[in-house]
Amino acid sequence: MAKTDAWGAPGEKAFARRGAKGDGLAGNARLIAEPAYQRLLAAEPLLRRSIPALIIIFLIVIAALRFLSLVNDRDEVERGTKAVMALAAGQMAQAITADPNAAGANAMDLLENTSRQGGMGRSHVLAITDGAFKIIAVSPLSTGWQGRSLDSLVLGGQPLFMFGDRAGVMDVSIGGKDWLAAVSPTASR
Repeated sequence: MAKTDAWGAPGEKAFARRGAKGDGLAGNARLIAEPAYQRLLAAEPLLRRSIPALIIIFLIVIAALRFLSLVNDRDEVERGTKAVMALAAGQMAQAITADPNAAGANAMDLLENTSRQGGMGRSHVLAITDGAFKIIAVSPLSTGWQGRSLDSLVLGGQPLFMFGDRAGVMDVSIGGKDWLAAVSPTASR
């Protein structure tokens, strides 16, 4: 009796310690998982050293995605700006066609209304020209363009003067700076 295993005897705690005898997995699970676990233990130092490189690669991927997102946002803003410019030029041409006096005494009102409706700031310049592209009204007046020839101010805008609406909105140079420009001629101009 003294040699009997008290823990192995039937009772409440019959199997309490049996599971704790072997560390890890038992049986078929050990046969299947043990080799993979040993390979994982052997690769652990390499994996630890590769974590900083993986973090750097992750940050580079995130930075590249952010850069592409910013480029896409800039393209969308430029597309929207070009659309507003083309619409404003068309609206002014239609207003002048409907009322030829709009290009005369009421030209500044037309320019201000178009600027306000298009949500344009003070950095946008709207101009009304005669048939020879001489500026007869400009908003804002601070540009000092009134009375000057538009084709002498604008470099690279020859398609605008030749094709008008069909040229669309183009990149031009005015005073050594890059601008976007649109021309919408009326039937009489």
